[in-house]
Amino acid sequence: MRLSRCLVVTGPERMEMREYPIPAIGPREMLLKVELVSICGSDPKKYQGTAMWAVEWGGMPFPFILGHEMVGHLDDVGEEAGTLHGVRPGDRVVVEPYIACGRCRYCGSGNYQLCTTRHTYGFSKSCAHPPHLWGGNAEYMFVAEGSKVHKIGADVPAESAALLSVIGNGIRWVKTRGELQFGETVAILGPGAQGLATTIAARQAGAERIVVFGLRRDRLKLALAREFGATHVFEVEEANPIEAVRAVTNGEMADLVVECTGSPSSIALAPELLRPLGRCVLVGSMGGGKTASMATDRWTLKELTVRGGLGQAWNCEDAARIVNARQFAIEKMITHTLALDRGEDGMRFFMEGRPECIRVALRP
Repeated sequence: MRLSRCLVVTGPERMEMREYPIPAIGPREMLLKVELVSICGSDPKKYQGTAMWAVEWGGMPFPFILGHEMVGHLDDVGEEAGTLHGVRPGDRVVVEPYIACGRCRYCGSGNYQLCTTRHTYGFSKSCAHPPHLWGGNAEYMFVAEGSKVHKIGADVPAESAALLSVIGNGIRWVKTRGELQFGETVAILGPGAQGLATTIAARQAGAERIVVFGLRRDRLKLALAREFGATHVFEVEEANPIEAVRAVTNGEMADLVVECTGSPSSIALAPELLRPLGRCVLVGSMGGGKTASMATDRWTLKELTVRGGLGQAWNCEDAARIVNARQFAIEKMITHTLALDRGEDGMRFFMEGRPECIRVALRP
């Protein structure tokens, strides 16, 4: 019997290495040998047990295996899965985070990120019961029926490939939810990995002005935003965001704001940056059932549109093309890599929010 080493979250802020049997694969299933997995910005709240889903679910499904941003090679492929996805053992692929039931109204409309089963890799299922391997923080990951995979070229850095779904997020928030049109102005609040992915998506969508805001400690991230296509970057300690956008747009203000921080003050700022009839996409998670206040008169008087942005769905198809094209040095977003058995150290380091850290990855 083969075993997989896994980094398991056993309770709030507790991790340990465990071994689980590698399951037999059914005709519509696959097995991934993980090459690299990134710690997502949402993972700390899952590790702490305070993720926004925990409030709705009544708690996290301890024990569970984190990790939904991964790249690896297919170790085993069921016959029907191979035909459906056009893959075979040995192929290098990224597995999307969401597992679609294929039957509910949301899967039927292509919005499988809202599937009523709410199955995702990296936290929605406990590893206590077979097939155990429901997350990327492991040597092997079970790939269930309803998953979607994307082939990755051998020349693509693992650090870039692992962030494919993050790029998919940016595309969804800019194009699908934000409806950005060619030549428009987008303001991005927060230059973390999600904000940087949004910058790439805005550049690909043909935005004329891409304005990214961060803090003084975000200088590394803001520099990378410039490299990815931002036309203007600002530290909010040095520049008033409202005046900055007014100057950049000659008084017209932004067509679209993508709020990536989840900060109440940032959410309150969003309508002030928008022109009348502008759009705002809220993607930052506060976690733990926290709330933010809005000056609703501003939204009403300017007839603004505000939308939520959960994550990518079919947008990963475009993201795969971007990743495989290697037009952007996406791998620069992963600044630190540790061995899997040091994963809890990596999580705590990531949570410190050091200025030299954008993303931390684990290598099994």
